[in-house]
Amino acid sequence: MAATANHAAHHLAPEEINVPDNVRTLDAEHVKALAGSIQLQGILVPLVVRQHEDGFELVAGFHRMAAARSLGLTEVPVVVRDADNEDADRAVENITRKQLNPYEEAKAVRAMLARGFSEDGTAQALGWPKARVTARVKILELPDRAQQLIGDGVIHLAAVDQLRAIGAVAPGLLDAVISYLDDGNAWAAERLVREPGWVLDAAMTHTTDKRVFAAYLHTANPHEITELRLGKKTDTAYADAEKLHKQLDRYSYGPPTVRFTDEDVDRARAAGVLIEFERGRPIIVDRPLYRELIKDAVARTLTDLEARVAQAAQAKKQTRSSTEPADPVTVAKRERDTRLRDLADQAHNANTDLGHALMHELAAVDPSDLNVARFFVYALLGADHDSSPYTQTGERIARIAASGIRLVIEDLRTDITKTRKDGSRGRLRIDYGEHRDPQAAIAWLWKFLDGAKTAGELYGRALVVIAAEQHATRLVLPASQRTPAIRWSSHKDHAAKALRKLAGPHVPTTLTKLEQAVTRAHAEYEKAATAARDEPASVSDSTVEEDPVDAE
Repeated sequence: MAATANHAAHHLAPEEINVPDNVRTLDAEHVKALAGSIQLQGILVPLVVRQHEDGFELVAGFHRMAAARSLGLTEVPVVVRDADNEDADRAVENITRKQLNPYEEAKAVRAMLARGFSEDGTAQALGWPKARVTARVKILELPDRAQQLIGDGVIHLAAVDQLRAIGAVAPGLLDAVISYLDDGNAWAAERLVREPGWVLDAAMTHTTDKRVFAAYLHTANPHEITELRLGKKTDTAYADAEKLHKQLDRYSYGPPTVRFTDEDVDRARAAGVLIEFERGRPIIVDRPLYRELIKDAVARTLTDLEARVAQAAQAKKQTRSSTEPADPVTVAKRERDTRLRDLADQAHNANTDLGHALMHELAAVDPSDLNVARFFVYALLGADHDSSPYTQTGERIARIAASGIRLVIEDLRTDITKTRKDGSRGRLRIDYGEHRDPQAAIAWLWKFLDGAKTAGELYGRALVVIAAEQHATRLVLPASQRTPAIRWSSHKDHAAKALRKLAGPHVPTTLTKLEQAVTRAHAEYEKAATAARDEPASVSDSTVEEDPVDAE
């Protein structure tokens, strides 16, 4: 059957379609998997062809074509593209042959959605799970700079939902967060997932945009109440509340706690100015509404304290008029409180004695003391790894194990290179274990550290595991698993400088040359890309240079 109408779906016999000579080697396993899928449900995504001389030439769908031929199909669905669309088809085709970072994948998904593909169709065309396509679509909802930081690995994919939650309610606040992370504070991006509120606090301190506002809708501190200038009536109520608070407890320090209620949270939620994360307190981003909620909370606090003072006065009056002996528990509590007040005076001197003893007896220690080494090494590396989604403990150990130890210790990796039918070995493939739960690497790390017999050996072994994470190349991992090395932030950057001096001389030449080769590869690509943008290649030239691979 001839196919003449451009962009219409048709069927052609495989022998009617010419396959270009510049096709790279096909993945036999992928072809086999496609053949099984085609047997069950047919070819869901048509092959893309163009009219060429007296027939047709394949533009996209090389693995599908190979699978169809292996099954002996007499015809395959095709879409005929003209020259104007050929470059776009090849661009989509090339998505699957490159290891793209999440940002580049998101741009590729956007291109396919713009061409009319649904998320299901995009997933089918690229051979991805739909969840992966949906995750990349979420990236596209963020500002351009945030997308780039995700592509660079500064912001982890797990933080996308947190950023979307911020941007959906307060775009200006999201811009402030992105600016903060982009201004030399990439280390804070690690806390976005588990402590987004902390990152918001840091971004608010960093920004100079007075229009940006954010506050926890849990309690209002005295500084906020003063800064917001809530009016004479509220100021008077707050002062009265403080007096009643001290009347109830003469040992209290400062004003009473002003708390927000569930009704306050509901008001902010209904107004669309509330950011809520899976963990952490809700955050309001509207200053006028926050002022009104604080006014109501102060009035509510005063009313509650007046009721409590009246209740306490009534109870005291009843106690004095009662002829019955005092309750033994009440008497004991009164005596205990009296003793504690006396002891509080002695506590001042006790703290001074502690400071004197520490300064004169602990300010200099024996560096060979194993207990000293254990404290600093184990405190630095942190707690045991807990994979529970609720505790988030031991993340530093998990990163050191996953991005360092498991990559450099031969016992933790497995050669899974397959043997071809002719008996020769295929391309080298190494399995480094499961990235998200690196328990074997963590167990090896703790056993290695616990085996130290002296302080010097413990310090040295700690440097080994830290340096492994700092210098191990991530090229052996899929792009989605590559994370930047831990930044050892410290006073005047002393820690990072010392680590470079200690570990730098021991980095092997092979790794140094590899890093140089990677740098050259990126530089050559940038040079070629710049040249291509300055002087676009012709259609025929781009056909020769492209390296088409199946997109299904």
